[in-house]
Formats: sequence, structure tokens, C-alpha cells
Amino acid sequence: MSVIGKYPLRFDADLAVAMLGDTGIEGVVIGDASSESAGFGRVDGFAVAVRNEIAKDAQVVLTHDQTEDREGDALDRAYHHRSFADRPTWVRYSTYSVLAALAGPATIAALFQAWWLLDSFFP
Repeated sequence: MSVIGKYPLRFDADLAVAMLGDTGIEGVVIGDASSESAGFGRVDGFAVAVRNEIAKDAQVVLTHDQTEDREGDALDRAYHHRSFADRPTWVRYSTYSVLAALAGPATIAALFQAWWLLDSFFP
């Protein structure tokens, strides 16, 4: 068995084994079982090991660079990290209308209760 990667958390090691499993490579996580209950005090972490004859292929799978998602990045820039004031006018007014519609019935009920209460104090 060859160790192809070391990870500080069990989750990261399990994720690496799952990535290997997606390509048909069997891998195992090596680590102390009691370390999961010990918390983050571990120094050595968890290792992922595979058979010696497929170690290079497994290393390629784990170190494979992800391709850029230019369309996704453009969508993120277009639709996220915008302040409310930068939204279109119709979105802002629609939001105000919805908030007023939510608060309207409660406000009207409170006014009727106040009117009833004042009417009962001063007949």
C-alpha cells in the first residue's frame, strides 16, 4: 500500500477516497479511530492509501486541476455581492410592496384594537 495523501480531517480523507471511487480506484483511510472523539488535537491527521501499482494513477486523480468555469464565474459576479441599492427599480419597489403587504394587516388590527380599547375607557 502506498500513501498518496495526508489530510487533517477525516472528512477530507473520506472525500478523497470518494473521488478515487468515482474513477474506479479503491482507497482506504488510515487513521486512529479514537482521534475522532479527541477533536482537533491531532497533529498527524489521516492518510489515504491505495495499492502500489495504481498509486500514480490515484495521485493524478487527486491532483487533477479543475477546469475554469467562466460562465459560472460570470453569473456569480452578475448576481451576487450586489447591494440592495444597485438592484433594478422594479425589484426594490416590489420588495417594499411585499414588506408593506406583510405588515399591513397587523398594523390595521393593532389600530382597531387601540380604537376598541380607547372606546372602552371613554364610553
